[in-house]
Amino acid sequence: MIQYESREAAGDQEMAELRAIATSPQSRASMISKRIYRDARSIAEVMSEIHGGEWSVDIDHDDCFVLISRDLLPT
Repeated sequence: MIQYESREAAGDQEMAELRAIATSPQSRASMISKRIYRDARSIAEVMSEIHGGEWSVDIDHDDCFVLISRDLLPT
């Protein structure tokens, strides 16, 4: 005999699995890294609006620094 789960039960199980993935330390670190880059790019865009030119973002998690700088060399 084949037993089927209700749609609600199957959905609850899938949501529990997704929650476990989303709250894992690796996933959290990845989300935070993406947020840092997004926020730094946002600052670079505003600096470009205020001061003109092209701006770069360099993020080094190993040495713990974020650099947002104007590209001074012509491209």
